[in-house]
Amino acid sequence: MSTSATLPEVTTEMQRKTLIGAVAGNLVEFLDFAVYGLLAPVISRIFFPQDAPLSALLSVLLLYASSFLVRPIGGIVLGLAGDRWGRRFVLMVTITGMSVVTGLTALLPTWSQAGTTATVLLVICRLIQGFFAGGEYATATDYIVENSNQKRRAFRASFSPIGAYIGTAIAIGLYTLLSSWITAAQMEEWGWRVLFAVGFPLGLVGLIIRRKLDESPEFRAVERARQEKQITPPTVTQVIRSQWKNMLVFMSILMSHTLPNYLILGFFSTYLTTFVGLTRPDAARAVLVSQFVLIFSTLLHGYLSDVIGRKLWLMLGCALLIPAMFFAFTWAEHGTLSSAIIAAVVPVMIFPMVTSGMTISLVDMFPAEMRASAGAMAYNMGTALFGGTAPLIGAALISWSGSAFTLVYYIAAVAIASFISIGLFFHYPRQRVCDPYSATAAAVTPAANRVRR
Repeated sequence: MSTSATLPEVTTEMQRKTLIGAVAGNLVEFLDFAVYGLLAPVISRIFFPQDAPLSALLSVLLLYASSFLVRPIGGIVLGLAGDRWGRRFVLMVTITGMSVVTGLTALLPTWSQAGTTATVLLVICRLIQGFFAGGEYATATDYIVENSNQKRRAFRASFSPIGAYIGTAIAIGLYTLLSSWITAAQMEEWGWRVLFAVGFPLGLVGLIIRRKLDESPEFRAVERARQEKQITPPTVTQVIRSQWKNMLVFMSILMSHTLPNYLILGFFSTYLTTFVGLTRPDAARAVLVSQFVLIFSTLLHGYLSDVIGRKLWLMLGCALLIPAMFFAFTWAEHGTLSSAIIAAVVPVMIFPMVTSGMTISLVDMFPAEMRASAGAMAYNMGTALFGGTAPLIGAALISWSGSAFTLVYYIAAVAIASFISIGLFFHYPRQRVCDPYSATAAAVTPAANRVRR
């Protein structure tokens, strides 16, 4: 195999099928997490004792964070599976696991029905959901880009978060619609079950779509190289040893995407209802509008990242993130629906500047032979640290200080750290080549498995 052989051209039909199939899983994943975030006040009342309501809410948000702490484990297990058995295999596993767990959540007993057993079952569901989600986003992104041509790579990679945002929009739309039809008491009695139950049929449709997908050309090239060079798939130790620097740089980019993303996705509705005093339907409407804006702004910034360049666009996004989030939490305090919409929309027009470069970096920063595992480890570790904890830290900081400014200072510190790291360490390749193991064979191949030439 030539060391400079370019990847085969993929057809428009292949790219279309790839985008639809990859988007389906991210849609199910983020529908579940969005429903959980929107229902946090409800879940705190039906799954936890009510002698201390704020403590119950913080417990729900802690559980939200704990499901993200399982993601790195899922990222390791499913990432290694993606590098060993293929991207398509993992995408089938993740969408099945996520949709089943989301559907089962709708069947759980409540605190009034089963006491602590109900809480334990909820914890188990959230942890299993986090495990399967750990293999979804990075693998789906790899699959999209590995089935794309050289043009507009960041734009095409942007469809991976688009699936997440569509799932979030569906969740918010259903929540808003249901909230307008039923009372708050009915939402706590049975409405929350309806919202979780939606995940199962959506997951089934996604599974049917993914069964028709083919493996990516790059992974097939990896398999051929392993056979020719008698190389075994990488282990966790080998991946970390050869990719730890790139993983750290990637995480430094990711945190300025995932923190604002999950503050708007998983916390802003709770902030508007609990700390500002907005009604739940109005808070959901504000976040829903922001999700539609986010879908288009993500595609726009993906396109601009291809045109202007990754590094410049990433650094500009980090710089603009600070005033955008400051404006959001300050303006939200006006306490009206219009102010909430404006506050939710402004940051989602800015942080996708980071999202575009972060998403394509999942592919460009790691070699094909260990891309799924290295990318999944880095993505899920960063998401667990800065995304899953965002609602909990946000609620805790505002409860402690009585002001949203403390949360904005936290965001500013993260954005500054990302800006510095990108400026000093970030670089990306301008052309893909099809030569698996050309740069990493010595690091990942045991001496007994290497071919002498």
